Amino acid sequence: MRITETFHSIQGEGPLMGIPMFFVRTNRCNLRCSWCDSTYTFTGGIEIELGTLVSEVSGSWEDWICFTGGEPLIQAEAEEFVRRVAGLGKRILIETGGSMPIDRYVTIGNTVIDMDVKTPSSGEQDSIHLQNLELLRDGDYLKFVIKDQADYEFAREFITRHPGIRNLLLQPCFGTNVRWLVESVIRDRLKARVQGQFHKEIWGEMRGV
Repeated sequence: MRITETFHSIQGEGPLMGIPMFFVRTNRCNLRCSWCDSTYTFTGGIEIELGTLVSEVSGSWEDWICFTGGEPLIQAEAEEFVRRVAGLGKRILIETGGSMPIDRYVTIGNTVIDMDVKTPSSGEQDSIHLQNLELLRDGDYLKFVIKDQADYEFAREFITRHPGIRNLLLQPCFGTNVRWLVESVIRDRLKARVQGQFHKEIWGEMRGV
């Protein structure tokens, strides 16, 4: 598997925010979001044998593993990695941009899917693999990164068209006015959580956290 780095940190967003996790950040992404904070994953990286990576994960003290990128699901050994780590008794948060099918992953125990719907400011708003929406489980969640009014309106309309999804998260793009977003959600009675990126509040836009 081709990875950029592994590191110990806390989960910085979503329902699992604040939980210590061992992060496995894969290399390469099939999307090019304009506000991406992990562009260093687009090139470089190192090849690591799957057994070696699983052994490193096995030795971590954290109960949770965050499998992220880049886009982790484009890795040829992604499914095998998730199955083997789940078999260790670890719990796995899979962070995906939403453009890759998740059907093989929702059947694996000890997993939570954190899936994006890309908003217009990303430049990738048509990338969503819509069939994924029908596969999300009660513990999974759908995330929209919000930079401006157009993004908010896109998210609101998307949520209205897909009312069956339970866990919805609006994440203000780093530097976006959070008060404006919160007040918009309250005004429109939108049943979604607003949550920033906790790790950036602690360390700023720093790699490896």
